[in-house]
Amino acid sequence: MIEIMKKVNLDLRTLFLILSLMAVLSVGVGGSLYYSAVKNSLFEAVHQKAEEQVNDLRNEIDSYKTWALKSVKFLSNLKPIKQPLISGGVIALSEVNIILDSFRDDLNVSVCYLIDPSGKTIASTNRDTATSFVGKNYGFRPYFKEAMQGRPSVYMALGITSKKRGIYFSHPVYGEEKDKPLGVVVIKASLETIEKQFQKNFDGIVLMTDPHGLIFVSSRKDWLYNFLWKASSETVLDLTKTKQFGEGPWNWTGTKIFDEENAVDKLGNKYKIHQQQLDTYPGWQLTLLHSHIWLIKRIAGPLSRTIGISAVLLFLCFGVIVFFLFRKANNEIVQRKKAEKEQKLSLSRLQATLESTTDAILVVDSDGKTTASNELFAKMWKIPVDIINTRDDDKALAYVLDQLKNPDSFIKKVKELYADLEAESFDTLELKDGRIVERYSQSQKLDEQIIGRVWSFRDITERELAQKKRESLIVDLKKALDEVKTLQGILPICSHCKQIRDDKGYWNKIETYIGEHSQAEFSHGMCPDCSDKLYGDEDWYIEMKKEDESKE
Repeated sequence: MIEIMKKVNLDLRTLFLILSLMAVLSVGVGGSLYYSAVKNSLFEAVHQKAEEQVNDLRNEIDSYKTWALKSVKFLSNLKPIKQPLISGGVIALSEVNIILDSFRDDLNVSVCYLIDPSGKTIASTNRDTATSFVGKNYGFRPYFKEAMQGRPSVYMALGITSKKRGIYFSHPVYGEEKDKPLGVVVIKASLETIEKQFQKNFDGIVLMTDPHGLIFVSSRKDWLYNFLWKASSETVLDLTKTKQFGEGPWNWTGTKIFDEENAVDKLGNKYKIHQQQLDTYPGWQLTLLHSHIWLIKRIAGPLSRTIGISAVLLFLCFGVIVFFLFRKANNEIVQRKKAEKEQKLSLSRLQATLESTTDAILVVDSDGKTTASNELFAKMWKIPVDIINTRDDDKALAYVLDQLKNPDSFIKKVKELYADLEAESFDTLELKDGRIVERYSQSQKLDEQIIGRVWSFRDITERELAQKKRESLIVDLKKALDEVKTLQGILPICSHCKQIRDDKGYWNKIETYIGEHSQAEFSHGMCPDCSDKLYGDEDWYIEMKKEDESKE
């Protein structure tokens, strides 16, 4: 009996040993599989976030370019801008300077200037500064050459005169002949708006490089005007000729690519490379160098905690069965939460973008039904919130049409654009309450497929009123100058009585004539010679002169 019991205990110990070994093996295998799955999932999520960050930054830069080109195009079409290029004149330039100053202030840009066909700057907002562009010739700049060939241009470079980085937006100025520009108008914007985006919470180094690989914008200031990758002597020579980024020298950051997706700097730090081309700036790239050290720290902590918990659970449940059940359930939850998070994040990002813009935005689908709008749109058109929330397009449109001076023209334009999905439109609307609104529309695309249309509206009432005020002041100034000019030339004057003959043949006293033809006024007195002639024999006069002489 004892032998039997020993044998049974031995078998039980063996069984428990086998079960324990199986549990340990299950924990090891299950933990390894779970670690690998979670690691890959986290790596993928981190890299996906980095790609989204770079893509968002690219979209913001492209949006800034679109806005700036619209502004410089509008400026080029103003009649006062064309006048000095047609006929010249001081007054015409004075009017241009007023308009350029206004655009610089309204757009919050660095400089606005006008260039004649020879490349010489004839008007500029920095005309009164030490770095004035007036009189400088920029005919060699690509943005001038392209505009004179009839193409709007975007050019990023270091200023020749100011030595400051900027983005140059140029547009040809046309007169009666639409095939031959009269000159070029240019808006130079600083890089502050773009650089602010580079300082956001990126997990690495964010760079913008030109087609040669030269760093023009960077979250790391000591890398500016350096080559990201080692450049050839031919590349350096090419940059020297263009003077796009000054005269150098341009050093190398020491960064090298050791495979298709990874790089290492001169200190041995490794990075994951995320790059995207800027569609609106051919050859230019956005690059995010994602630190490997940060990735390891980001992943190691959560994984170690997760594996520890999983090990305990697997030991308690003897591993394999519970592990696979847990893994299956966990994967389903992770995928569902990931999908929900991505959808929520996408919608939140879209709404945040709409609310951050200064324009009233309306997004419609291909059937003309509202898909999104911002608060400024409802506020501008005085549409109740409940109508916006219900997406009742007919009621919302009724509110808009009721405020327009010309609703028929509004509807006609909408129908034309819905008939031509690729069309782009920019016009001005007049409201019954006196407001003036700019309207801009373009197609909305997803993977090169048109899925709807985006409408943007901007209240320009104050700008238009200011423009009219400036025009009135200019008219008054011209009138005053014309009145002053009437006193120029030869005036017929009597050699005896000093009366002046006007253009009708009448003789007038000199003070009467000058008073009528200028803003001057006369006060009367008597010179010493005339006083001596009239009163020289009078005793009181003789006595008065003696007193004056004694005082001297």
